[in-house]
Amino acid sequence: MNLRAGSLLTILIVLAAIGLLLVAMVAALYSYDSLTGLESGGGFLLLLAAAVALWLFRRRAVRRKDSTPDGRAILIGLVLGLLWAIEIGINNFIAPPLPARDIIDNLFWAAIALAILALALWRARQTGSLLRAVEAGAWSGFASGLVACLAALAMIVFGMGFITSDPLNLAEWSGRFSTITAPTMADYFAYETFAGAFGHLLVLGIVMGSLLGLVGGVLVKGIYRVALPLRQTQPPRRHKR
Repeated sequence: MNLRAGSLLTILIVLAAIGLLLVAMVAALYSYDSLTGLESGGGFLLLLAAAVALWLFRRRAVRRKDSTPDGRAILIGLVLGLLWAIEIGINNFIAPPLPARDIIDNLFWAAIALAILALALWRARQTGSLLRAVEAGAWSGFASGLVACLAALAMIVFGMGFITSDPLNLAEWSGRFSTITAPTMADYFAYETFAGAFGHLLVLGIVMGSLLGLVGGVLVKGIYRVALPLRQTQPPRRHKR
């Protein structure tokens, strides 16, 4: 494993550790019943498992001098995670109204998905391996999802005032506060945002990245499968004398 990949794995481990601290702070500030306690515990265990797995992966890769993971995939994932963080910031600090908010969300999602797909296509073409394309998609998705998860958790801990002053959130709370068990608006939206944070990590990160990696690898494999027979059946060119 090259030095850059090792350093990037270390960054992911540090980010997961920061996430553990943020989850503990969310639980201390906003947990109000057994369900939210279970959500906090589940998020904590998930990030702990990720940190341990990353540490073991890095240790084994260093010992075996493995060339994986692709440091480029992790680096691109971290950059894409910053795009997710910007999208989260726009939604909470600027709080654009509908339908502008949905359009902005979709634009960020599309840009991130296309970037991961492009990475997978490039990796499949470079290596000729479907597995490497899936790995590139999974690593970039995981890294981007982890950054997005931390941004959302940090928003809960340090930016709750913005969340509770969002006009859309105020409208949702006024229509639902009498039917839910959360004692305050802050408690309610803390765990709504908490679920979104881990949704970015699991669904929009690992799952989406892996699927886009698979799609990119299959597309390249399909193109080569069609193009190779066509190339072989073309008659040889005659050189003019």
